[in-house]
Amino acid sequence: MHSALLTDGKVITAKAYEETLHGVRLSCIDKSCGVPIIFIPESKEKEIVAHFRTSGKGASIHKTGCGFAKKLSFSETVEKVTEYQASLREQGIREFIVRLNLDSIDPDFVPKEVNREPNDTEKEKSELDDKSLKESNPTPQSIGSLKAVKKLFTNVEPDLLASIIISVKGTKIPISELIRSNRDAHIALWQNKTMNLPYFIHGTVDKVIRREKVWYVNFEASDASFFSLVVFEKHFKHFTFKDAELVGKNILAYGYLKKNKFNKDRPATEMIIKSNRYLEFL
Repeated sequence: MHSALLTDGKVITAKAYEETLHGVRLSCIDKSCGVPIIFIPESKEKEIVAHFRTSGKGASIHKTGCGFAKKLSFSETVEKVTEYQASLREQGIREFIVRLNLDSIDPDFVPKEVNREPNDTEKEKSELDDKSLKESNPTPQSIGSLKAVKKLFTNVEPDLLASIIISVKGTKIPISELIRSNRDAHIALWQNKTMNLPYFIHGTVDKVIRREKVWYVNFEASDASFFSLVVFEKHFKHFTFKDAELVGKNILAYGYLKKNKFNKDRPATEMIIKSNRYLEFL
């Protein structure tokens, strides 16, 4: 954990914590938990950054439902980040501005200027990771792939993720507002509560429908939502997944949300994708 709750209800980060100033009575920030926690100072010799944790004894054990009690799934992490992001912003906790630019996944994108391709090491360093969030790094960080998003939400603790503000298309928005389940995204779109920005959508694929000019990758539907990923003929060659590779799989997809009003009795949401790189398996 990299944030803790003080006795006065304020949240403090491990980087800013001082025992003489903030006291030793610290609690877990998760509203469903709130158990006592302890501070672990930085140790460069052991390569340990300052953080908080439970003692693992007595009352100092995370409760069931706490975002720090166990390894979370992708969807569970999204839910917790949404919960924490709201409270941390109210507290004025330091936020990390992260650029989101996925132009490189678009097969139609032509860069204005090409110098040289960065090697794998440089690409890895340029992507936001757990270490860059914990340290003070003046170099702008970026997210350039769905793989990087998956890595963040499966490897980084939710209170760190909650400090991320995404800069995309000239707009700054909390990361939790850009990542939604297909059901939540559908409802928000039809209630006109979404922005004209690309979203990350996660859900389970129910079936794939392949027609002559267009393919549909349908998420599991419900009474409240019907959501399809759409691939047009022009991009068939870039989308090579077989039906068996998709059906029943939990995936993350990226793109703009669009209303499909063709069937007035069943409003549908679509997201146009162009290649394999618009999907990431979770």
